[in-house]
Amino acid sequence: MRGESAVRRYSRLTRIHAAGPAAFVYPLGPLVAAGGDVPPALLVTVTALGVLSHTYGCTVNDLADLDSDRRNPARRTSVLVSGAVSIGRARIALAVQLAAAAALTVAAAPADDARWAFLVGTAALFVSITVSNACQKRRIAHPLAMDALFGVNMGAPAVLCCLAAAPGVSLSAGLVASAFGIHMVLLNVVAGNLKDLEHDRAVGDDTTALRLGVRLTETGRLVRPTPSYLMLIRVLMAASAASLLALVLTAPAPSWQQASASVAVSALQAVAAHSLWALTDQRRAVDPKGREQYLGLNFLSLMVASALWAPVAVAAVAVLTAAWLPLTRGLVARPSPEQEQIA
Repeated sequence: MRGESAVRRYSRLTRIHAAGPAAFVYPLGPLVAAGGDVPPALLVTVTALGVLSHTYGCTVNDLADLDSDRRNPARRTSVLVSGAVSIGRARIALAVQLAAAAALTVAAAPADDARWAFLVGTAALFVSITVSNACQKRRIAHPLAMDALFGVNMGAPAVLCCLAAAPGVSLSAGLVASAFGIHMVLLNVVAGNLKDLEHDRAVGDDTTALRLGVRLTETGRLVRPTPSYLMLIRVLMAASAASLLALVLTAPAPSWQQASASVAVSALQAVAAHSLWALTDQRRAVDPKGREQYLGLNFLSLMVASALWAPVAVAAVAVLTAAWLPLTRGLVARPSPEQEQIA
């Protein structure tokens, strides 16, 4: 599309507007582990690395799913499907992102004995991100295993970046990684699977929801879940609440603060669970864009639990994460009908 700027086209390809939660878990782990005492320059570097990990994964995913996306009417505005970005240029963008991520990794690597562990760990993370996004829905492994790998890719940076910040890997960073990873698995098996359920079934893709027998009603977008799918959601929600409460109860904070945070986290998780249950018992339809209320509630729960470890730093992370989408929304605004006609 000649009517759309290159910046906007590549922003839509990489979905940079959605990078907030994925990127800011990178500094969140070391901030919690070090009680907020992390050099600002390092925080900026690992956050930028987090943004690149998100945009890189999205680019890999769009290239891998191109044939399927071409048959999905909902994806007609994708820049690869529409031809706004050619496959060759998308591959170049992929290489540029990978090179930038390598440079940031070297810049963030500590000078002590943890240097090689951080470098090798980050390289392994990007290999895993590549495999996860390229092989998703491909019947390479059980789809739930692929969802779990996605969760690991999203949560592991909270621990990995502790090596760069030098406080060392701690239980608190592990709990941050576990909670966020579980939230991302839930994202995939509910919002990610359900919004494309009928298309995935039609083209023969393999997802956890399809494998567990979930279907949509003939009219509308109401879910017909199965007992095994409902059990999976219950397990994930219970694991989410357990990891968050463990993060609260192990924090170096007065008992009254722990009690207050426990109540807040429990309330947020209860509302998130209610939102999920309203979806699975057909009180509301599937959001075609996957914009589910429980996603924001889960992230807010993580911020509340983490705040006991480093209040000021975590508050700053929460504000930046919340501001990321409105600040970048203009980069991915769809072109007007007049622009779409210019090709």
